[in-house]
Amino acid sequence: MTILELKKMMMKAKKEDKTKANALMMLVDSAQKIAKEKGEEVSEKHIIDAAKKLAKMAKESIEAGMEEAKKELEIYESFLPKMLNEEETTKIIKNIIDEIGGKNMGEIMKRLKQRGDIDLALASKIIKSL
Repeated sequence: MTILELKKMMMKAKKEDKTKANALMMLVDSAQKIAKEKGEEVSEKHIIDAAKKLAKMAKESIEAGMEEAKKELEIYESFLPKMLNEEETTKIIKNIIDEIGGKNMGEIMKRLKQRGDIDLALASKIIKSL
């Protein structure tokens, strides 16, 4: 998804759903800020990074008792890649261990982070258990 597509989605939501429009506006702003800090044009990676950051904030808001953040969380999560389950993650970790010839936690996590479809907290637990 491009930033223009995201902005169009935001404009359409302004007429239909204020919560969605506000969440999308936060996503646009955050993605633009991330790209600007890196001196880059806004790309899908920046949108995903912004969605991760905002999803984390929404989860914290929900934990603090702000139920209205649930809808925002759903919106942000819709922009994130589908995360792999424990079985798929374990298989990938084992392949990386075979490739690098050992259990180097730093190297494994570095490779997993590049993928973007793996829950790194789950991966860390799996690596420690192997």
